[in-house]
Amino acid sequence: MIYKLEQATPSLIKAHSVESNDVMDIPTSHERFNQLSTYLANGKLLSLSEKGTWSSRKDYEGYYKEEKRADFKLKLTKLDDLAFNDDLFIPLQTATPVDNFLSNDGGFLPGTNIMAAGAPGVGKTTVLLELLYKIKQNDPSKKVLFISAEMNQLDMARYLKRFPHWGTLPILFLSDYADGTSQQAIEETLKQGWDIVLTDSYTEVNDTVKEESGMSRGKTEKWFLDLMTEHNMANNKGKHYTTFVTILQLSKGGTFVGSNKLKHMTTAMLHLDWKGSENSSERFMEFSKNRTGDVGKKLFFNFDNGVQFDEVRYKRDLLNDEMVKEEREKLKSEEDAFDKLFSSLPSEAETMEVE
Repeated sequence: MIYKLEQATPSLIKAHSVESNDVMDIPTSHERFNQLSTYLANGKLLSLSEKGTWSSRKDYEGYYKEEKRADFKLKLTKLDDLAFNDDLFIPLQTATPVDNFLSNDGGFLPGTNIMAAGAPGVGKTTVLLELLYKIKQNDPSKKVLFISAEMNQLDMARYLKRFPHWGTLPILFLSDYADGTSQQAIEETLKQGWDIVLTDSYTEVNDTVKEESGMSRGKTEKWFLDLMTEHNMANNKGKHYTTFVTILQLSKGGTFVGSNKLKHMTTAMLHLDWKGSENSSERFMEFSKNRTGDVGKKLFFNFDNGVQFDEVRYKRDLLNDEMVKEEREKLKSEEDAFDKLFSSLPSEAETMEVE
């Protein structure tokens, strides 16, 4: 038997037979509830064999395809009709070498989404919190926020021993909402309007809200991504085009931990890594995707004295890259001229005919 799954409520999944009118109710207390939630989140059908074996099945027939809504209205937009505040085009600057590394405009652009990934221990949170502080230091009018789903107040207190200037940063600790109201806390906080929000981490925020609400992983993720999009568009009290910097983890094997949905909606994909072996003294940042700036350029950093960015090395590497590019273009031009010269010479057969 094949069943189409429906999230009737956060605590109830209904399995509708595609061959009859049979319906099975699977509450959260059912041992298969989490398994079916995964099927549903991935658009899979439930296959139930005669022996009672449960397994997933691809939706080849399109049972999950939504019917056309009677109230649907098509909307086409002309860019000339869009009205945006000038603030959308003023970058958030850190007054550090990172600004030119981030974008061609110099800094974080409002209303964008940056995903930061790296192996545990490389320093993602430390570097990005420092940039958050630098934005506020450079322009005190900017509103910055840190949403921490991984660390509690005691964890951050240890950070303050090394970085006491972070003490002025507003932080939303999800651990403060053990009563199950983390989702509401995030929504109410973002409504205030922020210029830039650092979230650590995407996975932990989604897992926390999923456990509290009983929503499937797919619905939890949709809630968070919709929330980000809403505030990208300045739909908040302060009318701020919120920039989101979202930390993700990489596994020990270097694979991506998180959903591809977030990856596709991001403006830039930032990687933080060690040069050479893990725990090397040399660490760098590099964009593999960046709609607002360069990719493949490395900016090295260290924690020898706070957070330091190696501007000299960055500029030298850029200059070397430019010299290599010019040399390649020169060689290509010479090769083209050489080929053109030889193509203009008469062939051996043509020479013999003349003789």
